[in-house]
Amino acid sequence: MKAMYNNTNRTQLIKDCMLVVFVFGTIGISLKFVTFFGQWVYFPPFPNALDSTFLVSAVVYLAWRTRRNR
Repeated sequence: MKAMYNNTNRTQLIKDCMLVVFVFGTIGISLKFVTFFGQWVYFPPFPNALDSTFLVSAVVYLAWRTRRNR
């Protein structure tokens, strides 16, 4: 089996891993909020701030990657 990433192509591996983390992390956060529909839920500030920070960084990275590939 041929290796997809060798020692000279580590930056592409890191970029692909970041893409996977941001896409699936965004999907995971959105599915978490779907479970709260129709209920009164208290959102503690610290985890909510982490979710918001992750979503903002994911949008910035995905937009930057999309603009760069055009």
